[in-house]
Order: sequence, then structure tokens, then C-alpha cells
Amino acid sequence: MSRLSRLVVSWLAAIALLGLWLIPTPSQAFSKPTAKYATVKTAAAEGGTKITITGKNLKKVSAIYFGSTKTTKITHVSATKLKVTAPKHVPGTVKLKLRAGKSTYTTKLKVTYVVTKTSPTATEAEVLRLTNAARSSGYTCVDETSDTTTKMPAVAGLNWNAKLAYAARGHSSDMAAKNYFSHTSKDGTTFSARITRAGYKWSTVGENIAAGYSTPARVVEGWLASYGHCKNLMSANFTELGVGVATGGDYGIYWTQDFGKPRS
Repeated sequence: MSRLSRLVVSWLAAIALLGLWLIPTPSQAFSKPTAKYATVKTAAAEGGTKITITGKNLKKVSAIYFGSTKTTKITHVSATKLKVTAPKHVPGTVKLKLRAGKSTYTTKLKVTYVVTKTSPTATEAEVLRLTNAARSSGYTCVDETSDTTTKMPAVAGLNWNAKLAYAARGHSSDMAAKNYFSHTSKDGTTFSARITRAGYKWSTVGENIAAGYSTPARVVEGWLASYGHCKNLMSANFTELGVGVATGGDYGIYWTQDFGKPRS
């Protein structure tokens, strides 16, 4: 081989070697993210819980799934740490998955959602008080369309239940946000299914809804003036109540009462 040929071969070999250094291997191009630890194991069903996750290759994570619920509220601290705000979710335990690029990666991390807003707001408490006031004295429910009257005797007051309230608040908020008025959610979920999803184990459940009433007094009066709603409100079959109120939509304000009797 001539000297010139040897120089050309050496030059090409040098370029090839340089190319090997410049072109990353697939493993160098992308390493899948992993999550090994989360600072909390319990999150608020209402959403908003701050969680720090540690692991590896977390910089490329663009979303995190809490069960099937996706959130992109992520702050990257480093390649091994990120912070995320947990989205709202029905009570229960869910697995966390990481989204990076076009792929989703499972993790061994789990978060248990629980209802944290256990006490009623002032407005919700007033609806409960007025409901129990009617129950304590008895009421005659009237159906004006058929001239039917049913005398409902005095019954025990209802106890506040946080899980029923979670279901009621969620439905009022959903109606206000999506501008509809129905016991059935836009996705086809019935009131009993919503209550079950809230973690309430029931033997009997019922629901009253209303829209456009400006105060607790007016909405309870409206329910008492409506035969079916009145019978729900006065029923001895129920022992617990949750209330939800939300503003928005065409009616301006939406009310939900979820009644229940727990399974024994």
C-alpha cells in the first residue's frame, strides 16, 4: 500500500472513530424515568396535595398519572427530584405513572385519596339545619299536579357525612361547570354511582338537586314545596346528609343534597 493510500485509510478511520464518539447510542439518547419515593402516601380527594417524588431521569417527565387522572402541574427540581400537585380524585388507592416523550412508565408508587374537607361550610350547615328543623316538626308533602298529599311525621335529624358531601359538592360543581341540570352526570354517572365512588357504603341513598335559589332558606322551601323532593327530605329511611353548592352556569347557582343510610 502506498503512503498516500495509508494516509487516506488512516484519515477515514479517524473520521469513523470520531463519528462513533459523536453519535449517541440509544441508551445514551434516552434513559427511562423511574420513581422510587414519594413524600406522602395520602392525598386530598379534593385535590391540591403537594408531593415530592425522587428517582432517576425525571427531567423529561411531562405528566404524571394518578390512576387514570393526568396532571401536568410539575416542577422539576433536578434529574432526580420533581414536585407535583395531586389532582382531585375519588377516594381510593391509585398507582402513579410517569409520562415522558410518547411513552408512559409504571412505578411502584401508590397514593391513597381521602376526603379531607370533613366539616360543612356555613351555607351547607344552614341547609342541614333547615332540613332537620323540618324533619323535627313533620311536614305534609303536596303534589299539586295530582292533588296527592302525604303527611310525613316528625323524624330524627340527619347527621352530616363528609363522603356524601364530597359527592354532593362534586355534582354541584360539575353541573355549574358544564352548564346542565340533571341527576345524571354528563358522562352518564348516576347519583348512586357518584355516592359509591365517594367511598360511602350504603343501604339506601337519595338525592335532591335545585338551581337558581339564592339562599339556603329558599332552596329548602323549594324542596319542601316539591312532592318528590319533600318526601326525600322527610324520609325516615335516611340518617345522614351531605350538601354541595356551586356557582356558574345559566342558573347561577346549583344545589345538591345527597341522603344516605350506611350499610350495617
